[in-house]
Amino acid sequence: MNNMSQYFDVTPQVFLEEIKPMAQPAVLKGVISSWPSVPLGPDGLLDHLCAISSGLPIPHFVCDPVHRGRFFYEPGYTSFNYRKELTPITDFVARLRAEAALAEPSALFAGSLALAGYFPGFAQSHDITPFIPASQFLQSIWIGNRTMTAPHYDNVENIACVVAGRRKFTLFPIEQLPNLYMGPLDLTPAGQPISLVDIRAPDFERFPRYREAEAHGLTAILEPGDAIYIPTLWWHGVESLDSVNVMVNTWWRDVPAYFGSPMTALLSGLLTLRDLPEDQRAAWKVVFDNLVFETNGPAFDHLPEAARGPFGTLTRNSAAHLREMLLQTLA
Repeated sequence: MNNMSQYFDVTPQVFLEEIKPMAQPAVLKGVISSWPSVPLGPDGLLDHLCAISSGLPIPHFVCDPVHRGRFFYEPGYTSFNYRKELTPITDFVARLRAEAALAEPSALFAGSLALAGYFPGFAQSHDITPFIPASQFLQSIWIGNRTMTAPHYDNVENIACVVAGRRKFTLFPIEQLPNLYMGPLDLTPAGQPISLVDIRAPDFERFPRYREAEAHGLTAILEPGDAIYIPTLWWHGVESLDSVNVMVNTWWRDVPAYFGSPMTALLSGLLTLRDLPEDQRAAWKVVFDNLVFETNGPAFDHLPEAARGPFGTLTRNSAAHLREMLLQTLA
């Protein structure tokens, strides 16, 4: 593993003009230390969250002590080793505090709770929007104790801010995908496929290629007040190291909302391309390389813009036309 790059005294301008364009993970040391909730400490922050809660019950996951905080599959990868519960925020906080007193606590994890729905007003007093180069984004809060989230990747940009407790982040570039032993695509803990490797104690006999991934991995421990920038498609595993951990993250895309999700293309490729005869797959690869990835330069610059149709610059109207064409082919 290698240490992740760290930056101090980062301003929105420095992030947007110098750090983000590198498309590399970065720790932004102390960048949210002025947030009012950071000095409260774990107990004070939990009390504050109870006080400002909208009253919606908190969906969360519970994992028995035998799994050491690792939210994962049961053997066979057809079910999970945790269960979902729904309780008022006061009950959830009370259990967090009760588990902290136990030698072998259950792992508790409330993840990706939309700030606007569960803790209204929090986003206004904990502002990270000057760092976000998009008009549409999603702000979420994560609350739990000592837990391990398996490495996974997202198709969005992410700034994650540590408000209470320490978190260890381990990241891998997308090129290491073959060495991370991806789990099922259609049964995932949170919508994204995860690595089957326990990165805290790798089984190299079972997952030998993980040695190569580990050699290219980046790691960092974030303290309260720190944030991390995780670029799109970087694998990231997150270990919460203390009995109370709170994190706020912001997801966004660098393209307009009318752009489709690349996941649509992946699922379509599995449906239509992967199991074709080898010669046909090779032929279609040429088509995609030229028309989608444009490895030989713009594919239709020999046509006037008005004649390019769906192969021209993507606009709201052409995106709608492409969706209609896609629905027709699926039908």
